[in-house]
Amino acid sequence: MRRLKAEWEKQEAILMAFPHQNTDWKDYLPEARENFLKIIQAILREQKVILCLDPRDDEGKAFIATHLKHKNLVTISCLTNDTWARDFGPISIEEAGQIQLLDFGFNGWGLKFASNFDNQISTHLYKENIFSNLVTKDLILEGGSIDTDGNGTLLTNTQCLLEKNRNPAFTQTQIEEKLKEYLGVHRILWLHHGYLAGDDTDSHIDTLARFLNPHTIAYIQCNDSSDEHYEELQKMQEELKNLRTEDNKPYDLIPLPLPNISYQGERLPASYANFLILNNKILLLPIYNVPDLDSVAISSLSAYYKVIPIDCSTLIKQHGSLHCVTMQIYALS
Repeated sequence: MRRLKAEWEKQEAILMAFPHQNTDWKDYLPEARENFLKIIQAILREQKVILCLDPRDDEGKAFIATHLKHKNLVTISCLTNDTWARDFGPISIEEAGQIQLLDFGFNGWGLKFASNFDNQISTHLYKENIFSNLVTKDLILEGGSIDTDGNGTLLTNTQCLLEKNRNPAFTQTQIEEKLKEYLGVHRILWLHHGYLAGDDTDSHIDTLARFLNPHTIAYIQCNDSSDEHYEELQKMQEELKNLRTEDNKPYDLIPLPLPNISYQGERLPASYANFLILNNKILLLPIYNVPDLDSVAISSLSAYYKVIPIDCSTLIKQHGSLHCVTMQIYALS
């Protein structure tokens, strides 16, 4: 039986890529390195980190050598365009008791950004014997665009998966058939509403709504009618209220606040839903130096996991957050 694994299941490692001068982080690289360092340190207390270091990045390699000496850290020399491991990293399924890593195509969120190096990272790690059992699939699919309960239900949205530069040859029905075949899911819950200003991903579900367990979904709520997101997020909220579990019960819904974060006059897609769950006990939560809202998010999620907040105010300047720069790997070579 093929099954897409839930994020809270036992993991062996988290895949990440370190920012360098040839990425869009170059204007505030020292701050970005420090932000990544805090995330890596938090993960290393629980499990391994596979860290891609660009061979051109001598400063980054020196930074890591100085600040991180840990038995759980594995560094790999690997050309990278950027740092969004959630979207170029492999997606894990379980089949016949074994973990299989699926290498989907990554084209820079619908050809918006260069991805020639990032699209080859999983294959590179396979050749370096970091990954085993890697299988390439004929579909553009980013890890941030899907979420699962681990029991065969997939949560996603039409805004991203049906975006014309991802898989233009496939209809929604054909994409759904491929997702069911490749991931082993039998039920797909499609949302049609919800977005965050400044989001380059066409509304990745991991910024909007996430499973906390098979019957609970945390989501971004907007109650401010003057906010540009109000109408769309209200409609998304209604869609979530109408969803049903497999035993036909409504989901327990946990609203998370929507922070209003801007940089150089631009609204940023800051989201508390962009958290990372480690081994069904730790939840790394991005916070944004908004004490009142940060506290609400921490309190709302603490009933389900031990919450470790990490300031991602620098990370969000590049329109992504904590979940976006990480990808869980359930078994290594």
